Amino acid sequence: MVEDMSLHVADLVLNSLRAGAKRIQVSLERKGDRLTLEVVDDGRGMTEEELARALDPFFTTKDAPHGIGLGLALVRQTAEELGGELQVDSAPGRGTRVRLSIPYRHPDRPPLGDLAGTLAPLMISADGVEFRIRLADDGGAWDLELEELCTTGEGIGPGVLSCLEEKIREGLEAIGLKEDA
Repeated sequence: MVEDMSLHVADLVLNSLRAGAKRIQVSLERKGDRLTLEVVDDGRGMTEEELARALDPFFTTKDAPHGIGLGLALVRQTAEELGGELQVDSAPGRGTRVRLSIPYRHPDRPPLGDLAGTLAPLMISADGVEFRIRLADDGGAWDLELEELCTTGEGIGPGVLSCLEEKIREGLEAIGLKEDA
């Protein structure tokens, strides 16, 4: 599950970038027995017609080779397989919010306590795009270390997305979701 989630984050971030987003917020939150992943951007947004079809397999607003329209369909499939749900909210000029909520498989795990405390969400930027990464565990939030995104020199590319995948994977593992979960 960790691998799927981190790959989905990278896909959602790529969607945001391809929609012209200059601010992207990725958040991961555990409250009780629910784990919620949310990606919010300020990209071009979708029309009502696009939004109605956004979760359909092979629907895309992009020209080849920039996607074949499977990203959101696969995220929805993962959500459903895990007993969760996927919500997409978007409007032209307002950007898009994608929210994946699934059951948390380790409800006995205690909150992170001191580790979660008072850290503000981390804001970083690469190639003029601002990323905000936030992790929360039953009300407490902590930051991911993402300095690599600022120092890759690659701009928004495979290195940055790979780093983002890795850091989201670390965040999932930090709240108790391991590769074998």
